[in-house]
Amino acid sequence: MNPLRIDLQSLRLFLAVARSGSITQAAQQSHLALGAASTRLKELEERLGIRLLERHARGARLTEAGRLVALRAHAIEHEMTLMGVEIEDLSKGVSGHVRLIANMSSIAAVLPNDLARFLQAHPGVRIDMAEYTSREVEELLLQGRADIGILTTPRSSSELTVFAYYSDEVVAALPAQSIWLKRKSVAIKELLSQDLILLQEGGAISDWLSNLARHEKLRLRVRVRARGFDALAQLVAAGLGITVLPKVVALRLAQLSPIHILPIRGATTQRTVSIACPPGGPSLPAAKELLEFLRKAHPTT
Repeated sequence: MNPLRIDLQSLRLFLAVARSGSITQAAQQSHLALGAASTRLKELEERLGIRLLERHARGARLTEAGRLVALRAHAIEHEMTLMGVEIEDLSKGVSGHVRLIANMSSIAAVLPNDLARFLQAHPGVRIDMAEYTSREVEELLLQGRADIGILTTPRSSSELTVFAYYSDEVVAALPAQSIWLKRKSVAIKELLSQDLILLQEGGAISDWLSNLARHEKLRLRVRVRARGFDALAQLVAAGLGITVLPKVVALRLAQLSPIHILPIRGATTQRTVSIACPPGGPSLPAAKELLEFLRKAHPTT
């Protein structure tokens, strides 16, 4: 296969088929005649040397190879769109772009204020930030999909370049009920025996609790998974279970919801949130400047 023989318009057409499940609809969206669209798709399959679509009376569905190509084509489309935005911004005086991905803990804690200070000192830089779990941040950085990532506890075998960013502590957040209000702490074994309300899988706290449960030979009792710390606090306040939160986040949420905060004993609750980047570090000047700024943002870490 010669990648240079694959044109972007055919990839965009193929992605339209993948999204709609219809060659007819994809042709209309791409402003092509149906015959021309069908010809383009057949030529794309011939150039790749593999069948991408299974055509049937009601439309078309992706083969296994088609799903793989769609995944890569989506990444190419995203990069091309981003390149267009960056070129347009450069013509308007923007001096650089940084693709930043971060876990929810850092976004809820220190990252927004740090970015505000950086942008105040670098008004010509644009930061494109997206939220992912720590596990997803690591995977996307290894794929080269971002310049800088903020995550908790990268794998020891990771090839990423990693620096300490700041330290935090995790605590238990419980319903404001008498059984908990009389307590000064909660043991990790007791916490693991309760119904838990957690964020989506792949988050650092979920992984931490899962590892502790395996060590204690217990089954993690996850009653509800939700997206967002605010949602966790509301579910805890409603008495549906307990959760574990970064301390700075828990103290802020306790002012808004009737939840009770307790330290956790019997486990290491201090953790380091890290700055990571692909092997060798970021290549663009704006990303290098942001990396150095964040490394120095919390010198006591």
